[in-house]
Amino acid sequence: MSFVPFISSGASSRLHYVLVRKVESALSPESVDDIISAEMRSIVEKFTEAKVSLKVCEEYLKILLYCITVSTVSLPALDSVLPHAINLAEAGSSISEKRMGYLFCAEVMPTGHELQLMLVNTLRKDLASQNLANISLALNHLIQCPSEDVIPAIQSRLRDLLVHNSPQIRRRALLAVKALSTCDSDLLSGSPHHIIERIWDSDESVCNAALVTASKLCEVYTPILTEVRDAVNALFRETWAKHHDTRRSVLIRSLDTLRTMGHVEFDVPLLNKLIRRAARQNDFALIRSAFLYLAPLHAELLPASSSSVPVSPVAYVRSFLTSREPNQQYLFLTCLECLEPQTWAGTTPEIPAVLEQREVEHIMKFLDHHDSVLRKKTIVILNRVDPNILSSYYEAALQNILNRLGDEKVKLALPLFEVLEVQAGMDGERYARDVLTLLRQIEAPSSTDGHIFEDVIDIILSFVRQSSSEFMKSTSNCLLTSLLDTKVQLGSTTMVIMAALACENSGQLSVSWIRILEALSFRIAFCPIPVQDACLLSMLRIAADCSEVSPQVLATVSKLKEVSGRHIKRRCEQFIQISSDNKLHHQIVHTARSSTLPDFLEALQNYQTKKNPYSSASSSPRSPQSRSRESEPLSASKLRYSAYDAPVPTLRLQGRTSSNSNYDTESSTLGFPRGFTSTGVSNGGELTLMASTTEFESEMAATINSDELPNTISKPDDATTRNDLIAFDSPFVPDPSESSQMSGSLASEMSFGDVWEGSNAEARGWYGKSIDQLLRRIQIMDPSNVDLCVIDTSLSPFLGESKVMVRFKAHTSMTSCAVLRLKESEEESCLWKLRGDLPLYAMVKNILTED
Repeated sequence: MSFVPFISSGASSRLHYVLVRKVESALSPESVDDIISAEMRSIVEKFTEAKVSLKVCEEYLKILLYCITVSTVSLPALDSVLPHAINLAEAGSSISEKRMGYLFCAEVMPTGHELQLMLVNTLRKDLASQNLANISLALNHLIQCPSEDVIPAIQSRLRDLLVHNSPQIRRRALLAVKALSTCDSDLLSGSPHHIIERIWDSDESVCNAALVTASKLCEVYTPILTEVRDAVNALFRETWAKHHDTRRSVLIRSLDTLRTMGHVEFDVPLLNKLIRRAARQNDFALIRSAFLYLAPLHAELLPASSSSVPVSPVAYVRSFLTSREPNQQYLFLTCLECLEPQTWAGTTPEIPAVLEQREVEHIMKFLDHHDSVLRKKTIVILNRVDPNILSSYYEAALQNILNRLGDEKVKLALPLFEVLEVQAGMDGERYARDVLTLLRQIEAPSSTDGHIFEDVIDIILSFVRQSSSEFMKSTSNCLLTSLLDTKVQLGSTTMVIMAALACENSGQLSVSWIRILEALSFRIAFCPIPVQDACLLSMLRIAADCSEVSPQVLATVSKLKEVSGRHIKRRCEQFIQISSDNKLHHQIVHTARSSTLPDFLEALQNYQTKKNPYSSASSSPRSPQSRSRESEPLSASKLRYSAYDAPVPTLRLQGRTSSNSNYDTESSTLGFPRGFTSTGVSNGGELTLMASTTEFESEMAATINSDELPNTISKPDDATTRNDLIAFDSPFVPDPSESSQMSGSLASEMSFGDVWEGSNAEARGWYGKSIDQLLRRIQIMDPSNVDLCVIDTSLSPFLGESKVMVRFKAHTSMTSCAVLRLKESEEESCLWKLRGDLPLYAMVKNILTED
């Protein structure tokens, strides 16, 4: 990994630069959180141990803000730092120092915090200052963090600032009044005429701020509504007549303000002129504001008599329809969406259609557009014109995709699900029934086909989650009720959707959750492995809301455990163990960030990591039975745990080492069985991530680019190393200290990635036993002349795969080397890929293929 030098990095100091490099060099998100937490604790201790100068305080606060931005976990309390930030805001000798003090308080200090009172005097002094920068900093803080405590001390000064000579101060003062009105509405209602005067301000930015504040004024003080609306209307007309080319933003803001206050009597020809001029100048923002204003005025767009047909404003923007720019196409559809179809679509005999046939055909093509935003807008518009148009399109498109396969079928089916969203309206039960019907038609039952349509899962769950709570409950209730009919086979995609909805709505619907649990357990045996994983997680979440788990469910899970591979076996063990412990079960449920299935999975992984910090979330632990089976051939040997410490971690960056870096390390270990399990916890990710299958070629090809991460042989942290360095008393196994020295020299002399890229001979295949057994077999190949080095799966290169380097010892004077990549499967076997040169390449290959 190459790093930008300090002088070009934009870092505020060397301390900031070093911290950023540490974070960017970290090997996992967990390492980043550890680095950030340690840095924050260190800075908090420095604040408490000694008096910190204002300059150093500013630098520390910058680093703390960076840490808050980067970290994803709970952080140390910063209450002890807030007094220093307040002092910096008051006593800072430069604008930079005062800005940092204010910014830190705004970002870190909670609303209603007791220390906000300490800021009142600082804000009052800065507002009373003659320094424009100090006034601006204080106003910016009031806009960002309004507080009721500060209003009595600054109220009169704030009104004076509304007529300040500087337009920037006037603009900020208006926005500060608006922000503070959320704490005390009397601040606005006590001086409404000051706000109205500023609407006519000569500065455009001040005028726009006054219009925004005037909208808030009308909300909190309704008697002034008519006066403010008349003033804004007069401003719009005057600006259109005299300054339409120079004060465009005032026109846009005036229309938006009038729309929020209630429409005034605008003549449609005036708006038509505005739209026509804006279309000629490609003023897209003004066009959009004008059409949004026209939306409730559709009655005025209708002809007063059959002889007088007004020109539709759609005629002025029709050129955007055939544009190649997606933004212009989106604008055109937005304009159509604002108007009633009868004003432009020719649905009534009084008003002819505005668009020609070729233009209508162009709109229909948006139904198959690759951009989902354009598709959805088109569906909404056509449904308003005539629902039969969508019904005909749906039937034709459905017939077209039935004979398609895989990804092509999904791509063509996505618009159909969007059509169902619009047709259902607010009827959740109808949406659920239509979705089930469509899913049955596009996917085969799970017993014959394990293909999962991830995009379909995403679009359905996203729509349900974004809908109202009533819609979500009715949809989920209908879908889960269909799950109870065990005679109907459901496809893999449908099962994942139901598992996700059951998890999210557990205990909140009128369905019987005990029956849902039994229905999932009944169907789980017929599902492919990824779907079984999702169903088991959902069952574990549902079990928390059931009074008891029936013996039938436990028996089904136990039977599934006996016939499944390691991953599903682990899930079954988790279900049996956790569902029997109510206290632990509810504790895991309550620690989840939300009720979604990925967040519940993350909570479960966090529990497993705390329970066994040396286990990997990405690698399934072996069951006791499998461990005992593996140890049988070695019963004659005495197991010995190494008592020596792991080598000190070092960081390699651009050929230099750094002794104080403990997060980017390199190592190799002679030893094996657990030396390649990751200690990091994989996050929940997307729901469909756990519902995907991977073939051998895609697994072996999923590697990290050698230019993105350093091709160094890396070493796990000290705790993991001590746990993994296992040796067996055997005349063929070298001494542990000798092995450690060998590993360090081997790692420093040659990189795994370099050997892999520089080798021509290559072979691949399937080894019928576990990685542990394979490593033991290679280790005893020629222990007196050959060194073996194992690299953790969580370390680069080729993340997720175990890496093995085999090389002759130095006394042999032979340079042959072989490198091996291993990926463990579900069934106590592994995929392998070998490169190297003779004779070690041939020796290792013989071991891999001897069975």
